[in-house]
Amino acid sequence: MKGLIFDLDGTLLDSMPAWNQLLDNMLLKRGITPPPDLLDRTKTLGLENATSMVLQEFGLTDDPAEVYQMFQNEMEYLYCNTIPLKPGVQEFLDATKGHIPMAVATATSRPLVKKVLEHHHLTEYFHSITTVAEAGIGKHDPKVFLIAAEKLQLPVEECIVFEDSLTAIRSANNAGFYTVAIHEASNLHEQEALQNEANQYIKDFAEVILR
Repeated sequence: MKGLIFDLDGTLLDSMPAWNQLLDNMLLKRGITPPPDLLDRTKTLGLENATSMVLQEFGLTDDPAEVYQMFQNEMEYLYCNTIPLKPGVQEFLDATKGHIPMAVATATSRPLVKKVLEHHHLTEYFHSITTVAEAGIGKHDPKVFLIAAEKLQLPVEECIVFEDSLTAIRSANNAGFYTVAIHEASNLHEQEALQNEANQYIKDFAEVILR
């Protein structure tokens, strides 16, 4: 393999519990019980689309732009103060840097991606960043991964996609990428399917075997 494409939240960062808490708190403050699958249904959409979906689904009249900015502000603070890299990520990226070009393909907004990469001193590790907002469609479609591969100037079959989302693994598989699923404690119900559908399934990055 000649190129690596990484999801951010839940793959490089142990940030899914924070996103889940933000979504739940927004609804709980309005007297709404959050459905257990809300994070699963929103995490690959991109924040703008996820915000709109949640407001519409629950009949909320909040200004979408204000809710979006609230999420941005709260996650920026958490990214730069409390959210760590997932186990083995730093060591894996250190070992890979300079040998294989790497890219980020994420549902997180570009300003937040840049902030968190700067915070962890990882900006120079990645050749490019591609977001679902820029692709114009969520990760149920492989477009964000295809754009990332194009930026690496590599064909699909020479790239590995690292993801924690079953939806994203499926779309990357369907596009012909080699896929590595990373264990994520916030979606344990998906783990068996991820083990079956990804080319590799890992508990942490110490287990990665590049081929």
